[in-house]
Amino acid sequence: MPDQRGFTLIAAIFLLVVVAALVVFITNIRVVQQTTQLYGVQGARAMQAARSGLEWGIHESIVNSNCAASTTFTIARPTLDNFSVEVQCGASTHTEGVTTLTTYQLTAIASSGVFGSLDYVQRRIQATVSLDPP
Repeated sequence: MPDQRGFTLIAAIFLLVVVAALVVFITNIRVVQQTTQLYGVQGARAMQAARSGLEWGIHESIVNSNCAASTTFTIARPTLDNFSVEVQCGASTHTEGVTTLTTYQLTAIASSGVFGSLDYVQRRIQATVSLDPP
């Protein structure tokens, strides 16, 4: 039988290529999972920032009778400090019999990042509230 040489080298190179491809595939999946989780956390933070803005707007309209058309502010908390919150308010008065009710339509928009970039996130929530007459 003639001498056969190099067969083990071909098998070793094939095995290295397969293992390297597997490592690249697993690394890619891990990066995608981390990015997805990061975007999920940012979305949850944006929702909480919008809820905070909505609660502030409800307090201002019901307690202080202050319904500014639009107010923009930032929240001074470490987890929400990159978020800009815009609260829009509209009021309407309705008379039912001898009772006059004021209804407030509130919209809170929280956003972070630059529109069009990968790290941009925005959440918008709305509420309608009115105060029962005394």
